[in-house]
Amino acid sequence: MNTSDQEQKTPAPTSDPINMLKRTIPSEEILAGEKEVWIQHGDAIYRLCETKSGKLILQK
Repeated sequence: MNTSDQEQKTPAPTSDPINMLKRTIPSEEILAGEKEVWIQHGDAIYRLCETKSGKLILQK
């Protein structure tokens, strides 16, 4: 991979200090090619799925 490829894939830095503190995880990383994943949060299990129109739905 050359330098220009890396520059294209790296998001532009932001000067907004609030946004710099937020952790962002791309949905593609969470779903990893699947249409749904199950997420455990404490004692609860949630279903995260991607619709045909590309929207995300989180269900308990």
